[in-house]
Amino acid sequence: MKQTCAINILKLTGIVVLTFASVSRAEEPSTSPTVRVGVYARHLGGKIVYHYRVTNNLPQTIDGISIGRDSKNDEDTNNDVWELLELPSGWHTKLGIPAANSNSPTGWRVSVIGPEKSSTHAILWEIINDKSAPLSGGQTLNKMSVALDHPDINYLTGHAMVHFTNRYPANLTVPLDKLDATPPSLSVNLNPSVLHTQDGKLMPVNAIFTIKDDDYDHLPEVKLESITASEPLEPGDIRDASFGIDDRYIKLRAYHNGASDRIYTVTYSATDASGNQTIASASVTVPHDQAEKK
Repeated sequence: MKQTCAINILKLTGIVVLTFASVSRAEEPSTSPTVRVGVYARHLGGKIVYHYRVTNNLPQTIDGISIGRDSKNDEDTNNDVWELLELPSGWHTKLGIPAANSNSPTGWRVSVIGPEKSSTHAILWEIINDKSAPLSGGQTLNKMSVALDHPDINYLTGHAMVHFTNRYPANLTVPLDKLDATPPSLSVNLNPSVLHTQDGKLMPVNAIFTIKDDDYDHLPEVKLESITASEPLEPGDIRDASFGIDDRYIKLRAYHNGASDRIYTVTYSATDASGNQTIASASVTVPHDQAEKK
């Protein structure tokens, strides 16, 4: 703690007396991490759930955490930045966030806050009353989550403003710390991997995945990214392929127009809710000695 001096002026029988009083003031934020707010996300029940974990490395207690609010670490609230775009699933102006779409530590509550007539907001967790336990120095606060219908990267890459019970300045903004940096593991097999036909028909091909998730998101999102071939394709050579979604059933024409095999390459992606992505491909071969011109 810094010690600052306050000067008191007393007038006694025409004599001015100066007295000095010591006032406690918290140290200014240092470059070392004083408060850490970690975040990771999960796919669950068709929603994106963002989870937060707060570690307090300061001796003062924390009684509020605003996710998606950047105070610029000054005392001017007029230049605060509200970073979140998507509202929690089922949020209502009067009813707030449904209990099914949020979670709070015991003695804490969650709400949506933000300036009036603004398209951006923040999510606030705060103690319910004086009987609730704040986050003391050296402790970690878990069980903070909120579910969205659509992903919003700002819930992962924005800031958190923490409010202290007994510290000046009372507010401190820190960047969110992304806890999940590991992409899921993805491998793809296509069945059949060789198209045996003599008439150049469209043949059904099924994609079979092996997905190993990381420690955070057990249901990464799979999408069909592209289908290419070793020789120029004509309209109709690929059918029933829906790109950008989880499409595991396609049709490929069993045909080649050269002296070598036609090789189709089918590429999928697996992306976890924290935005980590893996790309994997598999191939289907049309042997040149087993296919005739269409």
